[in-house]
This record gives sequence, structure tokens and C-alpha cells, in this order.
Amino acid sequence: MAAAAAATAVAVLGVPSDVADELLVFYFENRRRSGGGPVQSWRRRGGRATLTFERPEDAQRVLSRSDHALQGVQLTVQPAAPRDYGKVLLQGLNPQSSLELVELFVEHLLDCERDAYSICRSPAGDQALVQLQVVLSHPEFLALADRVQSRLLDGASLVLDWVEQTDSILVRGPHDSQLQPEVLTLYFESRRSGGGRVQAVRLLPGGMLAVVSFQDRTVVDRVLKQPHQLPVGNLKVSPHYDFLEPPEAAAELQAAGAGVALPTTLPVAEAATRRLLQSTGVLQELGASAPECILRCEEAELHISGGDPTRRQQLREHIQAALHAVVQERLPCSAWVLEFLQLAEVREHLVERLAERGVGACYIPSAEEVLVVALKPSVAQLAASLLDSFLSSVSLPLSERQLLALASPHWAQVQAGLRCCLVRLAEDGEHLEGLTLPGLEEENVAELTRGLQDCLPDEVLVTTEPGRLRYLQLHRCELLAGLADVTLLPLEGAEVTGLRLSGDAWACRAAADLLQSLLFAIRVRSVVLHLPGTSRFLLEERGQAILQGLERSFCCAFGLENLQWYSPETQHTLETSQEPIALVCQRDSLRGLKQQLKSPEANLEEIKGLLAALQPPRMAPPAAGQEGQTATAVEPLADVPPAFEQQTSLADLDVMEEGPLPIPGPIPSTALEEEEAQLLLAIQQSMDSARQEVEELARATELSLRSEQERPSSPDADILSVMKASLEAAAATSLQVYTALEEEAEAVVQELERALGMQVREETVQNEALLSLPALCLDYLAYLERKHAVSIKLAGPVATVLGFLDYPVAATRDLALLLARLLHVGVAMGGGDARWVRWEPSEQGFPTPYSAQASALLEQAWCRGHKRMEVFFDGRPFAVDFERMEEYDVGNGRTLPIGRTELQPPLASPALLDPPAEGEVKLLPLAEDSAEFQMTVRGFYDTLGGLHSQLCIVKLEKVMHPLLYQQYQLKKAAMEKACGHRAVERILYHGTTEESSHEICQHGFNRSFCGRNATHYGHGVYFAVKAHISAQDRYSPRSPDGNKYVFVTRTLVGDYTAGNASMRAPPLREGDATLRRYDSTVDNPKNPSIFVIFNDTQAYPEYLLTCRWVNPKGRPPPT
Repeated sequence: MAAAAAATAVAVLGVPSDVADELLVFYFENRRRSGGGPVQSWRRRGGRATLTFERPEDAQRVLSRSDHALQGVQLTVQPAAPRDYGKVLLQGLNPQSSLELVELFVEHLLDCERDAYSICRSPAGDQALVQLQVVLSHPEFLALADRVQSRLLDGASLVLDWVEQTDSILVRGPHDSQLQPEVLTLYFESRRSGGGRVQAVRLLPGGMLAVVSFQDRTVVDRVLKQPHQLPVGNLKVSPHYDFLEPPEAAAELQAAGAGVALPTTLPVAEAATRRLLQSTGVLQELGASAPECILRCEEAELHISGGDPTRRQQLREHIQAALHAVVQERLPCSAWVLEFLQLAEVREHLVERLAERGVGACYIPSAEEVLVVALKPSVAQLAASLLDSFLSSVSLPLSERQLLALASPHWAQVQAGLRCCLVRLAEDGEHLEGLTLPGLEEENVAELTRGLQDCLPDEVLVTTEPGRLRYLQLHRCELLAGLADVTLLPLEGAEVTGLRLSGDAWACRAAADLLQSLLFAIRVRSVVLHLPGTSRFLLEERGQAILQGLERSFCCAFGLENLQWYSPETQHTLETSQEPIALVCQRDSLRGLKQQLKSPEANLEEIKGLLAALQPPRMAPPAAGQEGQTATAVEPLADVPPAFEQQTSLADLDVMEEGPLPIPGPIPSTALEEEEAQLLLAIQQSMDSARQEVEELARATELSLRSEQERPSSPDADILSVMKASLEAAAATSLQVYTALEEEAEAVVQELERALGMQVREETVQNEALLSLPALCLDYLAYLERKHAVSIKLAGPVATVLGFLDYPVAATRDLALLLARLLHVGVAMGGGDARWVRWEPSEQGFPTPYSAQASALLEQAWCRGHKRMEVFFDGRPFAVDFERMEEYDVGNGRTLPIGRTELQPPLASPALLDPPAEGEVKLLPLAEDSAEFQMTVRGFYDTLGGLHSQLCIVKLEKVMHPLLYQQYQLKKAAMEKACGHRAVERILYHGTTEESSHEICQHGFNRSFCGRNATHYGHGVYFAVKAHISAQDRYSPRSPDGNKYVFVTRTLVGDYTAGNASMRAPPLREGDATLRRYDSTVDNPKNPSIFVIFNDTQAYPEYLLTCRWVNPKGRPPPT
């Protein structure tokens, strides 16, 4: 605590008596003025004050500055002496109180005898210094101070204060005789006095008292405890403090009566000025006007002695004026130059160089600059210009081997042995640069060269395996530490592993021989571990803990340099997409099997049923006889032979799975109908035969091309088995065990296998989908094995995951997520009420149903709300888009429209369920509870705005027009390619009349009829972004029965621009070198609400929405 207090305490000398304490404290708390900071406490006695700062760095900044001035008076700062708890000061004594009374008070206060203390009373009698034989602690001092303040002595209130350790003693000669400074110096520096090096001896006025100051303040206590005797008599010594000195007036009076000449003193507060006075020739220059006077600079005072008082006073005034005119030049220098100038021997040489040139100045290096101090400006400028000539630089190139010498412990000794030289490694790291004085360059360069040669170490490289090196570091560390004559540097790089020895040549050779013998004695054994994920486990913290425990227990080491494990850097395809995954299934049933199962009788019955369905209404029997005819038609079915039943059921199943869905109807029984059916059967068989030949030829060509494409990517079974064996061999982990004896290795291996076996866990996953995983999913299982460092084995519907600790759990979680995305065929087989179909170009507009398995997968994905699904049909990849209702063949790049039909739609009639003939459209009513109905109507109502509550939906029909849809898809593909595959399609609305709705359903949109309502933005077909525009009577007028017709369309808007009434085609694109036109025009390019297209295939009427006003009389007026 005392050391910390001393680091923050600063003594201030020369404080004027008229300066208030608060002003003094505020000055030293102002960092800009004094460099200080917050003051914790202060104490002042006369012209001396002691300040204690809160932070040591504030005290150091104050001490580093020498220009402190307050009210025009220079202040001197120096580190404050530490507290002396062996002495206390009584203040506030009554000067009339006798010494005996004070002694009694002290004895009572300290509870001690008379010989346990001594008292030195000030000449004024108001203070008394009590010197104790026992040092007080800080708490004891505080308790004693409280006791003093609580009592009065002779009517006076006393205060107990602490004092600093003094470095001076007050000496009184025998019989009031005159003291001689030279005698006092010799005596107190001798061993007999118990003192030490004397810093100064100052005679007080009259010469009978002297103040002796020591360089070491700890000497004072030792001197005070001993008696002192000179030939002339005994000396009386006591601690010296300024308040113990006699009054100066009395001393002057006494000195005048004795006829003794007193020296004149001049305080020198500034540290820079004191450094200047210590320079050679400066004091002679100042005292040239009074050669009979002697000038002597001691501490912060300049003593003028000799001569008469008048001459001393005149010289004092002359010196004081000269010191006030001292000039200071500031030279900015680098930190390296400042460090060089702060060397003691450099400062001495600079003083000599200035004295040789007769320049009375000095250099004072600080933290950022060099201060040049002189009595005159011209002298300061001359000294500043000479500084560069006093410095000289040296450079010494270094080789790569010499760079190693800089790390030697002897290099510091080489630097310390240089004469006035400071060296460092240059920034390029290839040479040494140094600063020295002129004339010493060659000497220092030669010394540096010899020092580098002496510090060069000899090197020996001992290479070994990483495992052997680890064994030495673990179990031979004490032996390695005992090699004190060499420096060991472990090398654990990828290219070299071992120890680099540096030191004396003989020591390096001996250490290398010892290390080689130790390495040769280590035994090594290779171990192969077949547990999955061993490399990953051993490289992690948990595995390392097991290995470290075995190394401590068996005094062995493990070599893991062959272990490596990396998680796959890229994600698997199934992880980057969250789309459903379908199992492998057939797209269609085998046509050959259907042709074999179909009999002429079955085909004949089928044709009869179709004829009945196509019979005109005028040929239908009366309603009254329907029941009888139905019974007649159903009755003979009971006598049908079993073989015919079997054939008929297979045919019916085939018809449900492939081709158009038949509609049951009454069976005709007349001979005319029988003959007509046979004729149609013959025609159909002829047409089927021709079609079958064409289809078989196309199928054979497709199979040939597919086999050619799949052949390079399908490796042979032998290659697959070899790859699997290589993967299993790569999964094995090989490591080395290093021991002192071969017999110990077997026990280590057994314990290692046992410890690893306890960390292995097994997880199982059971799912029927594991029986028929697609190839992509099997590849994902292999990816999971690499990702989680586990082994996955499939055995029927069970997957077994084996690995360390939580590795199988993480792998099982990913496997469960995969299985959750699989669409299971068995879930929806036989339980659905919808069938899925597609429109092949070769079927001339007839829908082709999917197989039962494919339809079940599509229905399951549809019910789950998926927007897209990838599936393998017959081993070929397909993508199904449920938003666009399209099937995309990945291998052929072909897109087909698809549809979903209810097997028994409540609103469907036989005419609507029939496939659309070539050149006509089919309108499929949508059930109100279907997801497609809800989604379409919701989009319509969301954009109705204020008409939301004024319109009601009558029905919603889906437009089935394969030819028009194919044209639309071709236009869409071309536009996406031209627009850089940006989104070119929008869902828009188009209101029309009842008559125009039939034309649009049959032929699509026709811009030839444009202009019926408006052509504000071009002569084309108009579409609205929001339904409330198309629902107005102006664009969708009511039919006679009150219905309004609005199409929900898919419209290709592409790149659009603002339109005007004169446009019959979109304008050319600005700045397009290919002269391409825009795809459409709008009313407002920034926020369009109306789109105009000029190509009829740019829009496809997907839904026809029939609605009507809720209150026809209260409908809004047209806008």
C-alpha cells in the first residue's frame, strides 16, 4: 500500500504563500495545463505541498513536465517521499506550554515510558515532532489521531499528522561551535557514522547548524540511532524538516553579530533550466560579471557564495534575469532517435561535444521530441543545427543463419557492450540498422560482427514419426527438460516432423545421439478398427479424452496422422429440395397384356354400350317403359357364362385404367343394333391394328434410344461390387500404438477396442417404403453414411443405423425426414374417388389415364397440397407441376397437360364426361368442395373490391382445350426464352357476353373482335388484373337469364410498356439491336391494372366463371 501511495504522490516546491489551496488543486487537476488528473488528497506546509492523485499515470505525466507555473511563479515538482510511520507530528500546541507538559501528554497518549520516544519542538513552539521507537501501522495511526482530536492540551486543540521520510538530518556542533561542510561530508560518508553518500551539506545562518542530505533516505534512521563524536566534541543530530529550522530573521541577526557572510540562494524551479546550469561553461558564463563569487547548483537552488553581499545580490539579480530569458527549441524526432539520446553515455558525449564547440546548451529528450535549452536564441538554434551532425547511422547485412543469432540469449549482452550505439532489425528483416556517434562506426560494426558470430547456434535436425515425437513429449518430458545446453524446437509440420536442436556443436551432437537412442527404443504396432465412424470419433473431443486416458494409464502414445474425416462439402439433391418423392411405378399398363385379355365378345359389348350412350334422344324409349327395359337389359346378365364374366371384368378394369372412361348405359337388343355393332367392331379392329403397328414401331424406337442413353451410366455388377469393397476398406480406421515394450501393446489394443465398443449405439427404422426405394434415395443413404460417419444396412423394411454415441440419432432423424417425404402407393390405392389423366398429342384430344399406381401417387401429392412432385415412371424421371397442371418428361424435354377427374361427379352429365372431340372444347364443372374450386373463387373474390357482397357465383367450369393449351405452352416457352426465363405469366380476368364465351371456349381469344368496348391502349384483347373491372356490366353484360360470364385466364404479359389508342401491335423495344417488340401494353407501366395482348395464343381461358348480381336492381352503375 505504501508503494502504491508513493507512486501517486507528488511534492510541489516553491508554492507562493498567497496561492489558495483550491487554486493549487484545480491547477493540477487540469490535464491540459499540468498533465494531471483527479486529486485524491493534498497537504500543504508553507511553500511545500504534497498532492496524491487517484491514478499513477496522472502523477507520472505531472512529473514528466518541467514547465509548471502558477500566477507567474515557476513551481518545482518531484516524487514525494513515502510516509514515515515511525514519526508523528503534533500541531496546534500552545507556544506557552512547557516541554514537560507535552512529554506527559505524549506518554499518556502512547501509554509508554520516557525512553520510548523523543521530541523535537519547532522554534515557534506550535509544533512538535515525536520520534517513536516502534513503527505504527496505518490503522494504529488513525486510532491515535482520533484520540488526539478528542482531547485538549493547555486549552489548545491538537491535530496529529503524518510526515514524510526525510533524507536530511539537522546537525548541531559542540558548544555552538562553527561547523565545516567538508568535515561533515567526510564524517557522514564514513563507516563509523553509519551514514552513506552525502548529497549536500547546507549551513544554516550562523554556521552553528547544518543540514546534511543523503542520497539514500533510508540512511537517516540509521544515523539517528547512533552517537556521533568529532575531535572537537559530540554532535547532536535530529531529523530535519523545514518547520524545525530557526526563523530566518533571528539567524540573520545572529550571523550579523558574528560577522559571518551568508550565501545567497536563488530557487530554480524548472527542470530544464536546472539541466542547463549543470552543463559545462554555463555557470562560468553567468558568473563572469563577478569572478570573486562562487556559483554552485544544488537540487532546485543556485547558491552564490563569496564576495560581499552587495556583489552577491547584484549577481543574483543578473542570473535571475538571464534564467527568465532561457530559450527552448523543440525538435521533433522519431522514437528510435529519442531512445538513443536517452542513453547515459550518449548524453555525456553530447555534453562534451557541445563543450568542445563552446556552445552553452543542453539536449533534453522527452516522449515525442528533443528540447534544446540555451541562454540565448542564437545559441539554441546553433545547438539544434548541430544535433544531426552528432548522430551517425550504421548498417550491417544479415544472412539467414545470422538471423538465428538474434534469438540467442547472448545477443542482449552484445548490444549492451556496444559503445554509444543502439541497433535494431530493419523492417525488411534483412539487415541491422544502428545509431551511433561520429568516429565510432567502425568500432561498433566490428563489435556487431564478432557478436553475431559468437551468437550463431549450431543446429541438428532429428526427424521421426509424429507418434514417436508425441511419446517423447508425454513420457520423456523430464529427460528433454534436462538438456539445458541446447534449445529444443518441436517440428510438427506436414513435411517434417521431429526436433530441431540449437546450441553448441558438441552439445547438439550429444543430445542428438541421446534422442536417436530413445526413439529407437520405442515400439510401434498398427491397429485396424472396423467400427463405422471411428476416425470422426477419435478426432473429436470425446474420442481424444479416451485416448488421453489410455496414454496416461498405459504410458503409451497413439499416432493419428492417418486419420481423417470430412463431412461432404455440398448438400445432396434431396436436401436442397423439399418436394415430395415418389416411389418407382408404372406410368401405363402393358398394352400387350390388354390386347391378350380382350376378347371379341368383350369389345362387342363395349361398343354396344358406347352406341347406347351415343343414341340420339329421339330414339330413346318412352319414360314410362324405362323400368321394364332396364329389367329386360339386366335380366340376361345372370345367365352369362363364367368365362365371359372373367373376360368382361378384365376388360372393364382395363377401360378404367387406360383410355376414356366408359359411361354405362342401356344395352340395345334389336337385330339392327347388333348388326351395326358388329360393323363398327370390324372397323375398330382394323383401325386398332394399323394404330398398334405404328405405336409398336414408335415404342421400339423409344426403347432403343433409352437403352443407348442408359448404357454409359449403368456400371456392371462386378464394378459395383469392387467399388463397394473399396468403400468398405476405406471405412476401416488404421492407427499406431507406441509403447516401451511390445508386450504392452496388446493390452492397450484390447482396452481401446473395449472402450470404443462401449460408445457404439444402434438405431433401427422400420418402414415399408424401404423395400422399394428409388436409386436417388439409395444414393442419399450413402450420403448420410458419409455425412454422419455411420453405417446404414437395409434388411427388408428395416434400416439399421450403427455408429458412435449420437451419430446414429442424427442419421436416423434425416432418414425419417426422407421417409416422410415419400409418397406411398398403398396409401391411396383403391380408396380414392378421383382419376388422373393426361392429353397425348397422338390421341387427338382424348385423355389418357395414368395407371392405378401413378394415379394414386398423384392423388396423394394433390391431397397433401404439394405444388410440385418428382417421380420415376418406368425408371424414367418426370416432374409434375400441380399449379400449372403439367407433366414434364425430363429425359425428352416434353410437356403434357394433365387433369384430375372425379369418378362420380355430382354435377356431371354423360355428355360432359365424354372426352372432347377434335376441334371442340369440353367444360368440366368443378365441385364446390374441391380445392381447385375454392382456390379459384377465393382469388376472384379477393379482387372484387366493393362488389364482393353484390355478386354470387352460379358455377365454375374448367375449360379443357388440349390444342389451344399446347399452342399456349409453345408460346410460353418461346417467350420465357426471349425474356431470360423470367416470370412472364399472370392470372388475369376477362369479362364477356354469353355468346362470346362460347366462341372463346371453342377458338380462344380473337383480337379481330377488339374495339367493342374500348381501344385506349391498343387494338388487342384486354385483360384486367382485378376482377372488379371485368365484373362490371360494361365488360360482362347480363344474359337474358341474368348470368354474367368472366374468364379466369393464364396470360403471357412478358415485357410490357405503356399503350395508346393508335397501336395495332406493341412498339419496338428501346435500344434493342434485334428490333424486338414488347409483348404487351398496359395502362400504367409502374402499377398496371389493364393488360393488352396482340397475339391470340398469349392467353388461355382456364376457367369460365358464371355469376350474377345478388340484387339486380341495386347493382352499381357502369363506369
